[in-house]
Amino acid sequence: MSDELELPRHTRGKRPHFFEDPAVDQLMSVVLAMAAEVSVLYDRVDSMQRVMDEKGSLSREELEAYQPDAAAAAERQARREAYLQRIFRVVRREAGVFSTEEAETYTAEVEAELAPGS
Repeated sequence: MSDELELPRHTRGKRPHFFEDPAVDQLMSVVLAMAAEVSVLYDRVDSMQRVMDEKGSLSREELEAYQPDAAAAAERQARREAYLQRIFRVVRREAGVFSTEEAETYTAEVEAELAPGS
């Protein structure tokens, strides 16, 4: 018997729709998935730069072991917030429904989903 948890390959039920055209929802899903990947790449490059600045060289092991300190984590968080604001600027402008508080709440929820280990 395997100790691994097997998850279903497909979700049940209908996907939620946020736009009138389901194709727009699909496009937004693709854009958000790509945005998440780019955000991870930003963090990876940041880690590489910080290790290189500190040690002058870089091994895969050093890169994988790198843990940002509080200042670096704060810089990354600020970069993520600015990044998400740029990505969603057009959507917010077109929808015209987000207040500042709603936008901040939504951004925090998205960032939590994009955070490593989520």
